[in-house]
Amino acid sequence: MFIRELGFDLGTSVMHISEKEKGIILDESEIIALDKAKGNIVAVGEEAYDMLEKTPPHIIINSPVKYGVIADFENMKKLLKEQLKRLKMGNKASNNTAIVSVPNDVSEVERKAIYDLFVHSGFRSKRVFLVEKPVAAAIGAEVDVLEPYGNMIVDIGGGTTEISVISLGGIVISKLLKIGGNKFDEDIKSYIKRKYNIYIGKKTSEKIKKEIGFAYIKDEDDIVDINVVGRDVVTGLPKKISVTNEDVYNAIKEDINIIIDAIKYILEKTPPELSSDILETGVYLTGGSSSLNNLDLLIMNETSLRVNQVKNPKECVVNGIDIILRDMNKYEDILLSSKQESKLK
Repeated sequence: MFIRELGFDLGTSVMHISEKEKGIILDESEIIALDKAKGNIVAVGEEAYDMLEKTPPHIIINSPVKYGVIADFENMKKLLKEQLKRLKMGNKASNNTAIVSVPNDVSEVERKAIYDLFVHSGFRSKRVFLVEKPVAAAIGAEVDVLEPYGNMIVDIGGGTTEISVISLGGIVISKLLKIGGNKFDEDIKSYIKRKYNIYIGKKTSEKIKKEIGFAYIKDEDDIVDINVVGRDVVTGLPKKISVTNEDVYNAIKEDINIIIDAIKYILEKTPPELSSDILETGVYLTGGSSSLNNLDLLIMNETSLRVNQVKNPKECVVNGIDIILRDMNKYEDILLSSKQESKLK
């Protein structure tokens, strides 16, 4: 019998899928375009993202995951089924294993929704396991989470920031903020409108963030700029302006400060023995939105802790799941198994 073992990181902005022994096989925007008149799928992933803010009224763009959890089950099922079909993993496969990342505070209802999703997605999962995102991110950052040693993970994704202290394969203390890359994009859009009287779209604000996003500016020598085109608030005509990284810093600094305050709060609540470990090991920054320039310097300045540079922070969670897939016996205690496992066909 043909068996596939896949890992899924269903983020707010990006869907990652990995396969045992092959690594990451899908890295695309978690978005679906639907024709509401005909009721069919127009595009998924990057094709759908390219249509964002450019569609006629009969085509709707949907992001099924909000703040790290599935908010639109039906469209998530359609999106996942279509992506698996494109990967040639539809109904031909059976007796499969799926490991899916979830936020630390996921409810029982949300957990059941994820199990149901993978039973009915076309992947026909025989076994479905959940793993907490901060734990998977830590494993992907090459942290030995099974040791009795404290490690702090700051995972900044598209919809949320999760700050966790991990020891012995579990989360000792954690805080989830509804702040991430999407919120930074909205901050930049609002700031540009206030300062320059220019409307810009989500993709333009995301481009600004990725190219000149700074969480902290040391001195005037750090100032860089980028030209963008938007719509003038007064005339309604297209207009080109120059935006600086100082603009980005001013736009997102309030949310960045909330993240910094949450890191300090977690450090204050961490048991003393684990605090001494964190002083030695430092902070691990993971998640795609952790790549803001000088964010590590800001955290170092505010906490006096070392910040560890992580390879491919955007892919830490799915890489962690991939490591688990390759040695499930070692990590079996950190996996949350489906109570309905025996019923899955």
